[in-house]
Amino acid sequence: MDNRNLYRLDDEPRPGALARLAVEPLWPLLGLMLGGAWLGLPWFVLNGMAVGSPTRVREAALAAIGLLGSLGLAFGLLYLWQGGILDKGSLQYAMLVLVVWKLAIGYALFVMQASTIELYQYYGGVLNRFGLPVVLLGAFFLRGLVLNLLPFTLWFLVLS
Repeated sequence: MDNRNLYRLDDEPRPGALARLAVEPLWPLLGLMLGGAWLGLPWFVLNGMAVGSPTRVREAALAAIGLLGSLGLAFGLLYLWQGGILDKGSLQYAMLVLVVWKLAIGYALFVMQASTIELYQYYGGVLNRFGLPVVLLGAFFLRGLVLNLLPFTLWFLVLS
């Protein structure tokens, strides 16, 4: 009987069929920063599934919370602006809350995945090197297409 397959650490990654798509968590974070939430948040979820992260359910939940929080903040900002509480100048400053929210969610996801990725590599996992091309393609070519897909300000604010 082979005992090597019986012993597993709880925090050890369990890569699956998507393992060839795994990248450094830096790339989804840069995708979030340069491309927007539409690129970074799903990429974090895909990356967690690809390496078989033991925290992949929490990562997906945090990405969903990030998206729902962005929706709530954007809706609140638009409500305050349309209600006349915020003028155009103060709205631009208030929108920093939305940016900080997305960056905080992205950083939390980055921290959650960093240790898993290190373990994945330690046990022989190989990371893909397509992170930079995906970030560049998403940030400079697909961003405008995705953000202008629907003509709603709320769509733009949530996914940017």
